[in-house]
Formats: sequence, C-alpha cells, structure tokens
Amino acid sequence: MRTIYRVLVADDEPLALKSICSIIDRRSKDYHVVATAENGQEALQKVREIRPDLIISDIKMPLLSGVELASMVKGEFPEICFILVSGYQDFEYAQSAIRSGVTDYILKPIVPSVLLRSLEYSVTRIRQIQYKERNRILRALGNGETVDLDKVKRYMPYSQYYGAILRTNGLPRRFSMDKTREIYSDIDEQYLIFGRDEMESMYLIPREILPEKEFLKYIQKIQRQQKEPNYYTLIYDSRPFLLEELQEKIRRMYQELDQRSCVGVTQSVNLENPSEHGPGLSVTELRKLEEKILVGLESVVRTRKSDQIMPEIRKGYEILEKCKPSQLWMESFTREVLSIMRQNGLCRLSMPESEYLLSDAFFYATSVGMLVDSLMEVFLHFEKDDTGSSRVDSREYFDMIVHYLKMNMGKTITLVELCHQFGISQPYMSRLFRKYSGNSFSQYLTELRMNRAKELFMEKPDSFIKDVAAMVGYEDQFYFSRIFRSYMGKSPSEFLKEIADGKISGSK
Repeated sequence: MRTIYRVLVADDEPLALKSICSIIDRRSKDYHVVATAENGQEALQKVREIRPDLIISDIKMPLLSGVELASMVKGEFPEICFILVSGYQDFEYAQSAIRSGVTDYILKPIVPSVLLRSLEYSVTRIRQIQYKERNRILRALGNGETVDLDKVKRYMPYSQYYGAILRTNGLPRRFSMDKTREIYSDIDEQYLIFGRDEMESMYLIPREILPEKEFLKYIQKIQRQQKEPNYYTLIYDSRPFLLEELQEKIRRMYQELDQRSCVGVTQSVNLENPSEHGPGLSVTELRKLEEKILVGLESVVRTRKSDQIMPEIRKGYEILEKCKPSQLWMESFTREVLSIMRQNGLCRLSMPESEYLLSDAFFYATSVGMLVDSLMEVFLHFEKDDTGSSRVDSREYFDMIVHYLKMNMGKTITLVELCHQFGISQPYMSRLFRKYSGNSFSQYLTELRMNRAKELFMEKPDSFIKDVAAMVGYEDQFYFSRIFRSYMGKSPSEFLKEIADGKISGSK
C-alpha cells in the first residue's frame, strides 16, 4: 500500500494556485491536493478541519501572511510540514521562514522541477515525523496509556491488524536503576514492532499485507527462531481486529502476558481460545499451598541452621513449580520468603539492594532451579562482601570480564555462562556490573556490541549490515537494526549514508 500524503495549497493568486495544484496532480505520485485556500485565515481554518500532511503557501497573503500561518500551524500542529512560496527574493523572508520551522522555501515563478524536488524532500521529512509519532503511540499503548483514536487513525493507515506479543524469559524489571531501551521497527518495515526492552516484541501486522494463513505461518516462524535455554511467552490472536479496537486489544494482550508468564515455561496462547491454556490450580488452592510452604519454612528458619534452611527453601520452590504459578505470583512468594529471612536476621541487605537483586534474578533465570540458585545468596546474606574476595571485587577483575566480552562478542553470551567462566554467582556478577558500569549485564553487553558495530561501519563503510550484525553477535539483521537505532538514534543504513555523505568520518 503506497502512502499518499495530503496537501493544502494556499495562494491569493488564482493562476499560481492552479499551477501548483496542476503540477502536483499530474507529476507527483506521493501527494494529493485535498484543499485550497485564497487567504491565510481560510487556510488556517481548513488546516484545523482536515489536518493535512503538507501545506504549500504563498508567503504574502491577505489576513494572515504565509510566515504567520506557518508559525500558528507549527504551534498547533508541529507534525505538519510546510513549504513557503514567494516572489520576493529578499533574504529577510527566507530568515522568517526558517524561524517559522518550514520544511522548504521556493521562489516564484514556480519551476515544476524545483517544486518536485521540494516535494520529494518533504516526503522524507513527513515520513520521519510520522514514524516518530507512530512510535510515540506504540509507546503509550504499550505502557497502558489512552491515545486519541483520531491520532491513531492518522498515523496507522491500515484498517485491520493482527496482533502478537513475544516475551523472552521473564517480565520487564519493575525495580531497576537502569534506563530502559525501548525497541521499535525500522522506518521502512511494514510490520509495526514495539518492545519495552530488548527481550520483548509487540507485533502489529496489517491484514492487507499478511492474510490469516500467512499470519499463522509467521507466528510459527517466530517460535522456531527462539533458542534454548531461554523460554518464551507468546500471546497472539489469530483473528484480525479493527483499528478502533487497537487499544483494547493491546491492553488484553499485555494483561494476558502478565497472567501467563511463568518462570522456565514456554507458552503460546491464542486469544481466540485462551481457556485451552488455563492454570492448573485455582487462586484459593494456590494460596493455601503457599501458606503451608511458608509456615513450614518459618519453623525451619527459626532453628537458624543453614544446612536445613536451604533444602527447605528449595523444596518450597519445587512444590510451587509443579503448579506452574505466574511469575508475578512467584515474585510475591519470594518476597514473603525474604521477609521471613529478614525477620530472623538471615538477610542484611538493604531493601533497595535486595529488590534490585530479586529483579535481576527473575529477569535472567531460565528455570526455577536457576532462579533459586540466584536467590539463595539474597536470602542468606550476612555480610556485604562475603561472596568474593577483595581481588574479585575490584576494577581490575571487572576489566578482565569486559575483556572477555570483547573477545567473544560474536558469540552468544549469557549471564549464566559468564558466571561459570569466572566462578562467581549471578547476584555477585550483577553487583559488579552495577558498581563499575552503572548498567545491568545485558545493557552493558548490548552497548558494547553497538559501539563495536559503529566502529566496524566506520572502518569499512562498504560492509554489509548482516555481516557486521553477525560479527557483534546477532543472527537476525532486522533485530540488530532495531537495537542499533535504539542505541545510536539512527538505523545502520542511515548511519552508513551519513558516512557516505561525509557527515561522519569513515575512518577512526
């Protein structure tokens, strides 16, 4: 589906107005004139009614000048692009136009080739503006905010969509000092993608592009691409929905994700038949079981015998694991366990520190067993530095870890593998990254990879994007491009174009 952008043309000279409209109608494939105006006040009224994508206006008109019109439109509708036309070659007019934030400024008499070049340039600006606005909508919807339906319709051109959310491993951190990097599809991708972090993808796929059978094949492809030991939760609806239903559909998918996500359990849930994937125990039964586990644990904890406490904790998690409770339920249970340990003097971590480590444990765990291994150090923490010697807790030791990451960047590197490589626990490794980099392990590694990709592009600007992606550890070129944009503010192709245009030096 080719996007046709709507244009309003304003000029108090009928011949000039007719000429501009004729050039657009006959020679431009990207635009359609939806309204005209013969003075600035009429133009402003029509802008407010129809909200065009582009305005082409004479700079000197009755009631409101083109510069005044541009200034008022930019104040109310900053997303609308503006081309000013003038028969006055005075630089003062050009300065006023630039200050008004116009896209371009051309002179009369209008030369068709000049207008077409200006229109072509404006297409790029309009696409960039609409891409950013669409991403703002996706972010708002992904965070549970309400978005005006007219705005949704303006920036999402298709009438029906399919929806899916894929979450790799646990839910997003709810307690973290790290800055979340949101992930979006590239400007040229027809599928709309948003992720609250790098482990998540919400897909909105136009029905006109992908029929139902093909959508189900795409869902199967997504599932095949997932790799062990990671688990995933996939929520989708095999039925297309109207654009008017978008907000409610996204809310339902995220709600289902929260309810279904279960540590170590891969799930694929079709909202058309959600009851097929229901939980094993009722809420009441699960609460009774949890209470029984906690009462038993508390009686053992009072003995303060760690050789008995650790097996009791592990047994409790193993019992719950069989019931497959949601991650949110398991987090609540974990805080109850931590409270028992804290009340009996077995955990002396501060509340912020323990919450950070709990958040990390759930984020990285790929099984309940791995989760418990990470939590043990939190539950039974007596002294802050009892998990490693002063040599390990040093900048030099952290630099060794960073060197290992740089030397193995092209491989899949998990936190578990890194811990095994250096012989330290996951909570301790997490504290090292937080202490010496200010980031989590995953964010530090991703930033390391993106900076290396940037260096590789600068060293060899004729590189294929897929080759650079592989060199820094990404098999999927499109996923790499989304991450690159998130960290660098531009896609790899845009970055390479800036190198080719001389805006960025192509050598270090």
